[in-house]
Amino acid sequence: MGKVFQQESGGVFADSIQSILKNEFRAEPDWSSTTTSQHSIDMNENHPRFEPPRLYEQETSLELLANRHGLNQASMIDFSLNVNPFGCSPDAIAAAREAIENANVYPDINLSVLRAALSRKYRHAQEKYLFGAGLDDVIKLLIHAWASPKDKILVHLPTFPRYALEARMHGCEVIGVKGKDSKKFDIDRYAEALRNNPISMAFICSPNNPTGEFVSGDVIEYLARSSPRTIFVVDEALINPATEGSLRLPERLKNVAVLRTFSKLFGLAGMRVGFAIADERLIDAVRLVRPPFNVSLPAAAAAVAALEDDDFIAKCSRIFVEESEYFRRRISEKPGVAVVGSHGNMMLLELESLSSSQAAAKLASEGLVVADATSFDGLQNTATLRISLRSRTENEKLISALLAL
Repeated sequence: MGKVFQQESGGVFADSIQSILKNEFRAEPDWSSTTTSQHSIDMNENHPRFEPPRLYEQETSLELLANRHGLNQASMIDFSLNVNPFGCSPDAIAAAREAIENANVYPDINLSVLRAALSRKYRHAQEKYLFGAGLDDVIKLLIHAWASPKDKILVHLPTFPRYALEARMHGCEVIGVKGKDSKKFDIDRYAEALRNNPISMAFICSPNNPTGEFVSGDVIEYLARSSPRTIFVVDEALINPATEGSLRLPERLKNVAVLRTFSKLFGLAGMRVGFAIADERLIDAVRLVRPPFNVSLPAAAAAVAALEDDDFIAKCSRIFVEESEYFRRRISEKPGVAVVGSHGNMMLLELESLSSSQAAAKLASEGLVVADATSFDGLQNTATLRISLRSRTENEKLISALLAL
């Protein structure tokens, strides 16, 4: 990279941080006359900055759907949100209970114990970690620190909507790339958008939400090396935490950040702990906008304990594989429903005879909550549902309802 990364490290203040970002990553002024390519869309035309988007988390509220269909909320089964249906490590629960005895004090501002545990686990220097109250918080912090209003942010559609939402709220322009196949990452069109626009930040969700597609580290490295002035954010929220994924990229590329979370397979969605791994200078920039105590004491303690329980992760991973295979086999009995994308316990279903809204409403009336995937930009004109599998007993209920559609 450039000369700024050859400077000696030390106390980095706001003015020098912004200088680093401007000199190292911000695009040159002569990009201002560029136009969006024919394979990209300016998402800001259809989504004014403060217009609320469709969010599947709101549409699948159990309270809302229970009231709508006259159901007992306690009897409903939520397949819409991706969580670990088997809970979390017992060690994590014990650690959180112990930590809450000190609820009258603030947590360690540096989260040193969690930082050291992650450093041992994933073999990155402790200075490369940034923490947030879940990845929603981390994504917001990164955009506020690494982008300026009117900067261009690149996403590949369909994907997790939070990138575009936070970018627009920060006053950025969002460019969305659509592939020939709406369920596949189109590297050529994504690279074209990078060449034709001064992109400040590029988000890649891998495995992708909602399609489950995995984008290889080689592809990401190719894109990042081809566009060294763009910061690439690789969101691996859905990945099995025992796998490498793109974890080694921040060692080789100073314009790549990798995001991970404790909300999914670790089973700590209610605790809200997410983290980013990136070059120390980029992390320093985010520390300027990060609230000092944004991860609670019990959450940090639970995360450390969960990180050390390899047996729990291995057991849940095996069950997810078994349930995914079983679900695919059973759903193949229904000609009008097909699994078109999956990863772990998350699946994207395509419907033949019903619209997404009709199917989601029918299932909700039976107490089975799924996500209408047309809420994702890029899937509006499809008939798709996103589900996250649970226990065999619960999955059987969903399978029976889908076969009866």
